[in-house]
Amino acid sequence: MTLHASADDRVLPVDGILIINPRDFIERRENIERQLRSLGLAYEFIHTYDACDLDPTTVHRHFTVPYPNLGNQSCAMKHLAALRLVVERQWPRALILEDDVILAPDFVQGVRDAITESSAIRHPHVLYIGSGGNFYTPQSMRVPGQRLYRAPKGRFTDSYILGADTAKLRVEWMEQHGIAGAIDCHFDASDPKLGIEWYWLEDPVVEQGSKNGTFQSAIQSAPPNGIQRVKFWWEKIRRKYIYQLWR
Repeated sequence: MTLHASADDRVLPVDGILIINPRDFIERRENIERQLRSLGLAYEFIHTYDACDLDPTTVHRHFTVPYPNLGNQSCAMKHLAALRLVVERQWPRALILEDDVILAPDFVQGVRDAITESSAIRHPHVLYIGSGGNFYTPQSMRVPGQRLYRAPKGRFTDSYILGADTAKLRVEWMEQHGIAGAIDCHFDASDPKLGIEWYWLEDPVVEQGSKNGTFQSAIQSAPPNGIQRVKFWWEKIRRKYIYQLWR
């Protein structure tokens, strides 16, 4: 893991920023570094559990179902490593990002709003600040001036905020029961059993670069970037605007 300092590591009201990144994903690493440095943010990469480092013992111990490739398993293990760090350091608020994220111009304000509005939540919870899967809270449920909404499921794991207590619940479950399926699907299945609530930030302030055509997906088959870009933007228009006409 590599630690990068900044002149002001409290631009955001979080105790740390952890980035899921394989060591050889240089382009993605440089891209997220440029974005975070421009905001004056400190961050730390999770460079353990790269696909090339996974041995049969680790795989057998942590995974309960077959995975399509080592990249999926590496991503899951890196999230587990990040959560372990949050627990070890007892961070009340940690931001976990995957390395392909694209930050919106209002990223800082969005994170601040999410944390401010979540301050009264007493249950274990996770704040999803990205538009993973282009899922949005129906317009009929929106309240003027409110940005955070209780959600029926998680969004993708490209960008989320949680504290040590919630991270501990996830870590203990994974260590006791193993990891079943892709990490976002795993959390969707296990979090309700742990009493963990999900909240979505509206409007989201992160997009996943491997979904919007900025990067080629590293863990699943996808069309060429140009086609993926068109597909993403059509899905965004359809779900964010057209569907909202009757929701």
